[in-house]
Amino acid sequence: MNKQKILIVGGGISGLVAGVYAQLAGFDAEIYEKNHVAGGECTGWDREGFHIDNCIHWLMGTTPGTELNKIWRTSGALGDDTKILTSDSMYISELNSDRLTLWKDIDRTEREMIALSPEDEVEIRKLIADCRKSEKVQIPAYKPSELLNFRDLFKMLITMGSALSIMKAYKGQDTTDLMNKFKHPLIRCMISDFCTKESLGYSFPMAYGNFTSGDGGIPQGGSKAMALRIQKKFEGLGGKMFTGISVDKIVLNDADRAIGITLSDGRLVHGDYIVCACDTDYTFGHLVDLNRMDPVLRDVYANRKAYPVYGMFQVAFSVDSDIDCLKGEYMIDSAPVRFADWVSERMMIKNFNYEPSFAPEGKQIIQVMLGLGEEGWDYWSALYKDKEAYRLRKMEIAGNIQSMIERRFPKYVGRLKILDVWTPMTYHRYCNAYKGYNQAYTITKYSAENPYPSPFVKGIDNIVLAGQWMSPPGGLPSAAIQGKFAIQRILRKCGRKVKFD
Repeated sequence: MNKQKILIVGGGISGLVAGVYAQLAGFDAEIYEKNHVAGGECTGWDREGFHIDNCIHWLMGTTPGTELNKIWRTSGALGDDTKILTSDSMYISELNSDRLTLWKDIDRTEREMIALSPEDEVEIRKLIADCRKSEKVQIPAYKPSELLNFRDLFKMLITMGSALSIMKAYKGQDTTDLMNKFKHPLIRCMISDFCTKESLGYSFPMAYGNFTSGDGGIPQGGSKAMALRIQKKFEGLGGKMFTGISVDKIVLNDADRAIGITLSDGRLVHGDYIVCACDTDYTFGHLVDLNRMDPVLRDVYANRKAYPVYGMFQVAFSVDSDIDCLKGEYMIDSAPVRFADWVSERMMIKNFNYEPSFAPEGKQIIQVMLGLGEEGWDYWSALYKDKEAYRLRKMEIAGNIQSMIERRFPKYVGRLKILDVWTPMTYHRYCNAYKGYNQAYTITKYSAENPYPSPFVKGIDNIVLAGQWMSPPGGLPSAAIQGKFAIQRILRKCGRKVKFD
């Protein structure tokens, strides 16, 4: 008996994980990726002997025994020989002459916050208490919600009880509301340095609590190496990976059932099921008709206030020195380099010293991320029509950032060199990312009560959606979980067991 074939559009983390689970479930899986290397946005590239890591700052799910960790291990992202690198701090926030560090030791963070701002002590203790509660929270990753039975729900409630309590406490609040509870400007900055101001109020305590729980390590080798490990696992199970070729269309028969895909070289590939692990902006209106989009997703694209997306201007610098002025991730005021109202007031500088393979001996690589509102998409996409003007503007801004870094960290003067610069246009060109944002949309206090789109395509029974946009605000955990869930949903359609032991 011939195995059923699953065609997976997109070889990012969601598509790769879906491929591994498809092979484990007894399907024949094929992944089609437009770029010449797997990983999608979870990737990196080399410049002048340095490696630029595009994705992982810390990885949720490195703690053994959690459902998310099982996905990482099953998919091959983490193995017995994968060293997990850890840090004693999440990031450092600086404003004027004041500085705060989010330590893994949460008691130390609490003491330093109170010492900085005694007038905020009551609110500080409340916030830290919520962060401690969040240490017990596990991301649900066992089965899709519609496939959970009573026993599954009971089990999930045990691990999600703290999360539900925190969500209730912050109901109707966003990160701006949380910031405004504090008098000290640095504490307000510290909270929004990780979470956008429009994100839900519980976002910061959930994220920091995950970090202080001991989770959130970094797999040695970085983003690209992790993606390639999953590809190796997929191909080792018999899956087929095709890179450097785009999928142009999903082909339907007269009964509105998908029968395959057409590729950019004109070939038709037949399959029984199709997993769209690409950006939903590419799925609808390109792979399938726009009128097949479900109402939630249609509202996401139409209601910009309720579901914002963002962009990033990023620069990588080589450092001709082994002096580390940053000690990890550093958040500072971006006022000297802000060139529009939609540019973030804060800027992240990160040193990759934890990974010696990223730079030649005696040197370092640092990267800068400057957040952009989604209005930035119009700016960069218009500028890109003139490639030389686009290049010159990138280098001008990068040069201003270099000067700013050298003023703040004088030991870097004369030692920095621009290696690469990338913008929202980069993510759009390489990954079809909507408005060039490398995550999903943000759920806000203005979003609908159910802001999660359907994983199915209206009127087509054998297409399943995966990827970050199925589980906003996105990120690697969302991508991986939705990759697994896509195969479980197909198994249910086949009338088969959906559990992976």
